Amino acid sequence: MRCWSCHESAPAGDRCPACGRLQPFEEGGDHWSRLGLPRRLSLGGEELEARFHALNRRFHPDYYQRRSEREQAISLENSAAVNVAYRTLRDPIARVEYLLGLMGMPLEGGQGQPPAELFEEIMELQELLQEYREARARGDGAELERRLAADRADLEVRKAEVESRLFGLYPRWDELAERDGEASRGLLGEMRTLLATRAYLRTILRDLDEVLGTAERTE
Repeated sequence: MRCWSCHESAPAGDRCPACGRLQPFEEGGDHWSRLGLPRRLSLGGEELEARFHALNRRFHPDYYQRRSEREQAISLENSAAVNVAYRTLRDPIARVEYLLGLMGMPLEGGQGQPPAELFEEIMELQELLQEYREARARGDGAELERRLAADRADLEVRKAEVESRLFGLYPRWDELAERDGEASRGLLGEMRTLLATRAYLRTILRDLDEVLGTAERTE
């Protein structure tokens, strides 16, 4: 890109070699490019942390207090962009959700469509929850509570299994994305389905926690 000040060639998000002015990030860049990382789903925590802290130092507003208003604004904008990128990419779920959005495959309404069998199961659990609410209002419901608690434990296990399958696809996508874009897109579709399943499992787990008064928080 061209430096906004001297118009010489300059790297995005860094100082211009010719005049030393801080440059903004390139428009349309993604979170990986802003952190100087290749677009991968498998990210090492140490590598991500190192890039984050290095860029935080580079763009810290204190370094630009005596610079032009333009550079002060760029330092703030770049610093904010780095923080958003870091928060997104350090979370393995937010990371793949962000990638799906970039690829034009966002989850519909944040969830997408669950498998038919899961949808039916959720409907049955919702009916059971309603029965439990009514029974508890009558001072009863101990047996239903035990059943719901067992269902909750089973759903937690299934959620962990879905996440394990999802994370297991990350290295495969990284490899395919470098040589076969169409195949990597198909793999994203598979990940999208797993994310939708996870989202519905989290929803029903939260409903169960609310009704049963479970102290555990479902993340």
